[in-house]
Amino acid sequence: MADYNKYYPKAFNLEGKVYEDDARDVGGCTKYGITLYDVRLFHRNDDLNCDAVKALDDASAAEILKKLYWDYYEADSIENQSLAEFLVDSRLNQGNIITRYIQEILGVTVDGIFGQHTLAAIQAHNPKELFDKLHDKRLQRYLDIINNNPSQIVFKNGWMNRLNAIKFS
Repeated sequence: MADYNKYYPKAFNLEGKVYEDDARDVGGCTKYGITLYDVRLFHRNDDLNCDAVKALDDASAAEILKKLYWDYYEADSIENQSLAEFLVDSRLNQGNIITRYIQEILGVTVDGIFGQHTLAAIQAHNPKELFDKLHDKRLQRYLDIINNNPSQIVFKNGWMNRLNAIKFS
């Protein structure tokens, strides 16, 4: 079974531990890949601002990442480590549209809500095939973003590095 303790150091390496608030990035202020939206959701407090994101440390970021991303996909229940990491990383980087992509690939009801039917379909599916098809969907999503908003090309190299950072094994 997949292990969160193997994933989160990789996630932090991919995202970086540096606070960023690039006006061109629709995610807004981030640190460790955790956005203001994530911090507000985790703490159930819409009054928090970017200072709360700046204040994140390794332990608090790891806790948020686990609860909002790893646990969302019940990744401890996924047998293949690299598939679990890729699913979680996909959602961390591209949002909940990833759940819809997973459901489309698996041929289950596409409602964007991750539940037991989607998890069972993941567990029954060839992990390499799911990984590869999701890789292709993520790539197409990046290209669509750039095509729809050419100013986003500034992020392309980083997105491609991110997309290819987790290899199937």
